Amino acid sequence: MENKYDSTQPTAVSSIDPTYGVIDQTFILNGNFPGAISDIKVYFGKKRAVLTATNGQCITGLVPKEPNGYNQISVVIGKDSIAPNGLLFRYHQSKSMKTICGKLGPDNKWMNDADYAGTPIDAVSLGETHYVQTVAGVKSDNVFLIEAGWGNKLFLLSIDDGTITKLSTPAALCHPAVPTSRDKFYATTFWNGNRTIYAFKKENSWTFNTTGITITSADYPGDKVCSMTFAEDDNLLYCVDSQGRIAEINLSDKSYKIYTTADQKPSGLAAANFGGLIIPAAATAKTPLAKQSPKSFDTWEGSYITYSKYHHCFFLSFAAEHAIYKYVKNSDNTWTCSLYAGGNGPGVSVGDRLVDAQFNSPHGLVVNADGEIFVVSKGSNFWTKGGDARIQKISGDAVEIAAGNSNGTLTNGTTPIEATFQYPRDIAIDVDGNYFIAGGQEGTVRKLSIE
Repeated sequence: MENKYDSTQPTAVSSIDPTYGVIDQTFILNGNFPGAISDIKVYFGKKRAVLTATNGQCITGLVPKEPNGYNQISVVIGKDSIAPNGLLFRYHQSKSMKTICGKLGPDNKWMNDADYAGTPIDAVSLGETHYVQTVAGVKSDNVFLIEAGWGNKLFLLSIDDGTITKLSTPAALCHPAVPTSRDKFYATTFWNGNRTIYAFKKENSWTFNTTGITITSADYPGDKVCSMTFAEDDNLLYCVDSQGRIAEINLSDKSYKIYTTADQKPSGLAAANFGGLIIPAAATAKTPLAKQSPKSFDTWEGSYITYSKYHHCFFLSFAAEHAIYKYVKNSDNTWTCSLYAGGNGPGVSVGDRLVDAQFNSPHGLVVNADGEIFVVSKGSNFWTKGGDARIQKISGDAVEIAAGNSNGTLTNGTTPIEATFQYPRDIAIDVDGNYFIAGGQEGTVRKLSIE
């Protein structure tokens, strides 16, 4: 390709064509550009585009996934960064909801284990679906589905080839934690008792193995453990029990520490396994001291934990408080907790995350690369279709509805806002930013795409 760069003129960006569009659409950036394609970076807001060619006068590439609306175009060439005032691209997000496994309808029940083999994931019937998590696949991520309430089921959903595989489990499991490599996951038992930490690895065909770590019930007597997560260090694994106690598990030296508020400290907790206290943050203009830490607990599936690499902290949901809390581990091994969103009684109201927002029995939650927190509001009634069952999004200081409405008929709708849920439980995100929802009582796994 002939290079048309004019070395007598400054590096410049003059226009983009088209000025609006969708993900993976081809764009042409016009201007005067030195260097090879490998020397150039183009950003739409904070999102870097995949570039395909340059001839010095124009750059071609593919529009990246980005926030809806107008995004600033900027170009980085070597040490030079150019962001012309007014050079904006109007991005149009498309949103969809579809069922990828199970059937929306009144007759959901588990099939015989042997019947799942060879049956496409969109043709199987599922019972109550509790937890989902994603790991790396070949092209698309694979999804793990867990039923833990009254059974003991674990399935691998292969999105690439549309198959479902029943796997062996040692017990009813919680929502798993996935490390940075994304080729394995860790989980512990949902029910109370001694909690062994199990590892499931792709290299072992997802056969479970014990890590050699067991948290004793004397140290950690909580009714249930619903979820686990990693933070910044893949050697440290975290879970929360129904009473808000956090266990930090060291996979390297096979030890653990328990962190708890003073009033929830177990009487049998060994001194060597006590990590430190969880302390409520000071009162603020919006949040009195009494609301900075959870006081009410649900002994069923009442608390979930996730880590945000965007915020560098943990977020926990507490169903009985109808609230989301922020947890920070301090250098002195204490933790600080504070109300982050909700705490205004049950409901699904939107608005300011502290002043207006309501959640209804929040359960699973996940944070995307942009720091947006997606929360499953389970709703208040096991049998109700619609009601207050929603997927809610916390973005900055605002809470909005990402999916769901009060319609009494189970449906995916033509848009996510028109979808109807029945007692959903959990949510996970894949490498492409798609969300997978464990539908709970409706017996499905659904995919929410925002791109």
